[in-house]
Amino acid sequence: MVKMHLTIATAIAVLAATGVVASPMDPSRRDNNDDDSNANVNIFPRPDTYENWAICKGKITKARFPNLQAPTAEGGCVRYYQGIDMTGVVTEQHLFASNGINSACDCAAACLERPASCTNWVYKHTFMAGDGGKRSCTLYSSPNLPTNVTLAYDTAHSAGFQLLQPGNNPQAGALAPLTTLDAAGTKPDKFGVSGFMVQDQNKRQYC
Repeated sequence: MVKMHLTIATAIAVLAATGVVASPMDPSRRDNNDDDSNANVNIFPRPDTYENWAICKGKITKARFPNLQAPTAEGGCVRYYQGIDMTGVVTEQHLFASNGINSACDCAAACLERPASCTNWVYKHTFMAGDGGKRSCTLYSSPNLPTNVTLAYDTAHSAGFQLLQPGNNPQAGALAPLTTLDAAGTKPDKFGVSGFMVQDQNKRQYC
């Protein structure tokens, strides 16, 4: 009996020749032509429905923010939460009417103007000195944490934390608070609103 000894390289060559070894998928084939019609893959609304949900159209425009990813020049933001404060605590920056903030659209724009430090904004009554009894704008770089998560920030080895208030570190997760008309939090404010902004690696902005 003749014994055969196959090296690993020989075995792979044999398997490849018989089609047993699969070659890496061609990247050009990863985007399947059927994905557009596959409801499990294409879960996104059509661009022409954007205007049904967008706020601040005509105020947050593509002319003002050339990199804004909106389907029309009117722009607007669709990433928002009415009556809910979904913001976190990091890099807390307060802006009032004296800073030119007279609407939620002004607040969202203030976040878009600070892409290196702001990803979350809220326009609500903060009951702070200087707000003149009006809703004001607060900008953050972090969202609200879920209830089972608490984060302690090492500010000594971090950058951009100058506006993190001492009482907010560690940040304990909690249910996202409602915006309210009273400091006790008993009267919901349906015109309070929060949202988020992000800038991708190509400098395109989304809100």
